[in-house]
Amino acid sequence: MPNWTERDLERQFARSRDSGWIPFFQRAGSDYEFPAHILMGIASRETNMRSIIGDGGHGYGIMQIDDRSYPDWCNSGQWKDVNACIQKGALVLDEKRETIRSGQGSRLRVGDKTFVGKPGLTAGELLQTAVAAYNSGLWAYYSLTTFGDPDRRTTGRDYSVDTLTRAEIFRRLLRRG
Repeated sequence: MPNWTERDLERQFARSRDSGWIPFFQRAGSDYEFPAHILMGIASRETNMRSIIGDGGHGYGIMQIDDRSYPDWCNSGQWKDVNACIQKGALVLDEKRETIRSGQGSRLRVGDKTFVGKPGLTAGELLQTAVAAYNSGLWAYYSLTTFGDPDRRTTGRDYSVDTLTRAEIFRRLLRRG
């Protein structure tokens, strides 16, 4: 059961629209071939669409870019620019997708585990696993391959399902304007 309501997402959408951020999501989505609503779903899950420092001081900005993976970017202060942070989040998601796409059928290593990445992913599986990997890295692909569930090691064990559910609501809100 999610800890948010559709009304909560409507408020987040309105704040994003009123702040002029919708074009940032649209541009970043276009640049990296993701629908804007997917990026909005991530921003909603990560920060309720607020530009903050979170995750115990390791997540920066609306997209919660992790300083352990991107220390130079976080330390530069670019995360305070919502447009730059959304672009960086789209790049991070794209990197996750490309790692998974290129790892299909290949031997991969994550932590102390090795595995052969599940081959022949559908577009839906690739997107869901990339979204889960935004939260848990390559563990998402390991979990999909090994257990059939990319969320097995994500925060709340529901990161991609929750994020994609939010994204669907944002898709509808974008259509309405």
